[in-house]
Amino acid sequence: MQKKTLPVSLFLLAIIFTIVVTAVVTHFIEQKQTMDSESVVKITRNDLDDVQDLYDLISTNYVDKVDKEQLIQGALKGMTESLQDPESTFLTAKETKELNAELAGSFEGIGASLQLENRLPVIDRVPVKNSPAENAKLKAKDIILEVDGQKTKDKSLDQVSSMIRGKKGTQVKLLIQRGSEKFEVSLERDIIPEDTVKGALDSQNKSLGSIQIDNFRDTTSLEFRTIIEKLRKEGATSFVIDLRQNSGGLMAEAERVASYFLEDGDTIAQFSNNKKTISTDKAGKKIDQGFKVKEPTVFLIDQESSYGAELLAAAVKSKNYPIIGVNTFGKGSVQSISPIGKDNYVQLTIMRWFTPDGSSVEGTGVAPTIEADYPEYAKLPPISKQSNWRIGDSGDAVQNINTMLKALGYPTEGELFNEATKEAVAKIQTENNLPATGALDGKTIDALQEKVFALIKANDVAYAKAVETLKNK
Repeated sequence: MQKKTLPVSLFLLAIIFTIVVTAVVTHFIEQKQTMDSESVVKITRNDLDDVQDLYDLISTNYVDKVDKEQLIQGALKGMTESLQDPESTFLTAKETKELNAELAGSFEGIGASLQLENRLPVIDRVPVKNSPAENAKLKAKDIILEVDGQKTKDKSLDQVSSMIRGKKGTQVKLLIQRGSEKFEVSLERDIIPEDTVKGALDSQNKSLGSIQIDNFRDTTSLEFRTIIEKLRKEGATSFVIDLRQNSGGLMAEAERVASYFLEDGDTIAQFSNNKKTISTDKAGKKIDQGFKVKEPTVFLIDQESSYGAELLAAAVKSKNYPIIGVNTFGKGSVQSISPIGKDNYVQLTIMRWFTPDGSSVEGTGVAPTIEADYPEYAKLPPISKQSNWRIGDSGDAVQNINTMLKALGYPTEGELFNEATKEAVAKIQTENNLPATGALDGKTIDALQEKVFALIKANDVAYAKAVETLKNK
């Protein structure tokens, strides 16, 4: 489930990690792969002589026994990595098998996607909504240094996933690096939610439908349409569509949802290789089956809205729908999955997509029409459970603790765990039926972070701005 992203598949690395492969469904790729033959690089046998010579040399002269299949896979992986494109990846037979398992339905895991960077596993997409990874406040670009005390450096994705996988209800402990800070999180494995769209009437305004799209899977557009129709029957006459922390998913599904909001013939997106425009996709009955949303609508975005979410945001922005939040992630490339050999696959960047006016979002994202950001305390990393924080401790982690406590109304500040910090922690412990020690242990950290999360939801600046915008329409 799954800047995702896209897929002729959405790929779960090891039943735990959704390596949300940024590929598109087969029919979506095929309709755009009308590339001229001159764009295909022809490789002669002479070009590959050096590769064959090295293979022969290693096979016959290396001091230890050589696994020839592993040698070949290493060559394929090295060729892919030489592109220096993090979205182009060699997938092993095992990873391919797990891809098929993910496509078949729900799965158990933590709901984070993964790729290797500098020989370390990195979470490369925002975690799946309501997954263990999302609940633990993990983010895209977090580096996993250890799994249950075992270092991950120089291990393959297969090996890391094997270290993390396990049954629902079991625990896994990860040491995370975010920027210069390191912290430890414990996650309970669970079944990753399948539904990608949620919706309900606003609690204060029963004529407003609030809809959140977590990702784009092969059922998302149907889920979205079903929820729109349900909310209409319940009295909704306007909508807020939340695309925040949506990592992208299937491009074809994002296009279908975009078509719901556009007039037939309006451009949804353009696709191009380095040579020329491959196609310009337009809204119409062929894509949306004639279903349209005509009610006043506002869209929410943030820095983790990526790929398909960006395509949708850019498409509706071109028709002057209000877009509220901050600049999106900025992923403008498209990947396909192609078989290599017996069981292996290569995920390869094959083209780029552009907004209706021909602009690229790569590295820049989609800008909101109305800016509204999260409060600073919402951007802090999770509190590390490596230490039982107490009086006398200091540093960046303690400063984050004091910032969270201050946001909750306690008189704490600075990077020192002092009497004010201790008193605030003790009050939280008392409220949660925990021993009032004033020291921040694991259970108290969970209680504190839950209070901060509730505060963030209760003070959603972007959503409030959306409601205000709709009132003025």
